This record gives sequence, C-alpha cells and structure tokens, in this order.
Amino acid sequence: MAVSSISVVPAEQGWALEIDGTSEPRELFPTLEAAISAGWARARSERVELHIQPLAGGVRLRAEDSSPANLAA
Repeated sequence: MAVSSISVVPAEQGWALEIDGTSEPRELFPTLEAAISAGWARARSERVELHIQPLAGGVRLRAEDSSPANLAA
C-alpha cells in the first residue's frame, strides 16, 4: 500500500509517527525531536509530506519538500 503522508502526533507518553495510507502501527518516540527526525527520514524516502501536530491540535508544520534546509527561508 502506498504511503500518502506521514504525521508526527502527540501520544500517551511522548510522540508518535502515523504513516497514512498503510496499515502499519504507529511508531513511538520519547521526544518530539526524535519523532521529527524519524519523520523527516521516512518522508524523504517515501517522497511524501510530513505533518507535525502540536499538543493543542491543528498542524504546526506541513512540508512537501522534506528538507529542513528549505524551511529556513
């Protein structure tokens, strides 16, 4: 099944990666930084968007080009 997007979301303890478009279970991480790092790597390899959701809901970051350097502009 093709991955449609990847989301970093709050989890019960820490943060999780949700891989949309697949039946894969969520990957859990102790810190937001660890989840974002894993999310960037997976989004680059799958060539999909990475969505980062803050604790309050909504979308904090949505990037089609999964390169942190392109977000500094």
